[in-house]
Formats: sequence, structure tokens, C-alpha cells
Amino acid sequence: MRIKNCYYHILIALLGVCMIFSSAFYFIQTQKDETEAKLVKIVNYVKVQCSTYTHYNEASESKSLLRTIESCRQLQTNIQSEVDAGNPIDQAFLKENLSTLWMDGSLVLDENGNIESSYSTNDSILKQVHQYICKDIVLDYMNYPERTYSQRIELDDGSHLDIATCARSDAPGIVATYFYTSAYFAQNYNLTLQNLLKGYSTKSDGTILVCDKGNIIASND
Repeated sequence: MRIKNCYYHILIALLGVCMIFSSAFYFIQTQKDETEAKLVKIVNYVKVQCSTYTHYNEASESKSLLRTIESCRQLQTNIQSEVDAGNPIDQAFLKENLSTLWMDGSLVLDENGNIESSYSTNDSILKQVHQYICKDIVLDYMNYPERTYSQRIELDDGSHLDIATCARSDAPGIVATYFYTSAYFAQNYNLTLQNLLKGYSTKSDGTILVCDKGNIIASND
């Protein structure tokens, strides 16, 4: 009788242990599935938003570059009219055009890339622009009057320059215009992936990384 009772208690204990382990396993598996489902949902949402942000910013960049191109072409036309009228292309002329074309700087270069005339709201930025457009790939555009070169240049402080150049019609050389966007404006008015991830907590949502060619460009950590 005692042996039967002993076996009975052992059996009950084993069943209890099995139930505890089964419950624990079920609970862990349920938590794991819920966590995985949550992470997949976050990843899919961030993926879609990254694509949306990228398309929006690319469209915004294209519009800005198009405006810079139009200003450059208009300045080319204005220079030709000024030369035809026998007037010099000086700083006063470029300053006047700058205010009507909504640009931050303009340069008129000769066929060797030397500055014949220029005007800018910031001389240090003007020097950076001049160094950039003196590259052979840009100067080569003076041989193709129907073509226009444009590029956005990201600066180290988070600001950027939208530059456009085209061939001069009055003489061999290049006409260039640029628009400067400060780091403050770029960071607060453009859609940034870093701002997208600010609402995610590492404790509840895990660590989220957005990478581009192996480089981390945004994270909530």
C-alpha cells in the first residue's frame, strides 16, 4: 500500500513537472512568436517608410536642381544680352541677377576655368564651388552648348549645394549658379530616416538599423 502511494505521489509530481515545463515552453514560444511578429511588422513598416522618404527626397532634390538649371540658363541669356548691349559683366550685374533668379551665387569662367566675374553671399562657399566646377568633367560642358551639368554636393556639416553649369554663349567658358541649403534647414525640413526611428525604443522595440552598402545611416540606438 505504501509503495502504491509512493508511486502515486511520484506520478503526480512528474505530471506537475511536465505541466510546468509545458506551460513554460508554451509561454516562451508564444512570446517568441509575438516578438517575431512585432519585429517583422516594424521592419516592413520601416522598409516602406524608407522607400517613401527616399522617393520624396529624390523628388525634392530633382526640383531644386531643375530650378538651379533654369536659373543658370536664364543667366546665360542675360549675359549674352548684356554683352550685346556693350555692358560689362561685373559684380553689380551678377548681384542684380542673383536676386531675381533666387540663387546664392554665380560664376562666369573663361575657357581655362579662371573666374572672370563672380558674386556670392558667402565667399568661402564660392571658393568651394569654383574648386568643384574646375574639374575637367564639368569644364568639358563648354563644348556642348545644348547640355547642362547639375549636381547636389553634400557638405561635411550636413548642408548641401545645388550647382548647375552650362556653356557661355557670348564667349568660350562656363556659366555657373548655385543654391546653398543650410544644415539646419536640411535636417529640419527634409524627411530624414533618423527622425523616422526616434519613436522606437530599444527596450520595447529592439535595436533598428538602416544600412546603405554596409554603412549605418540611421538607428534608434
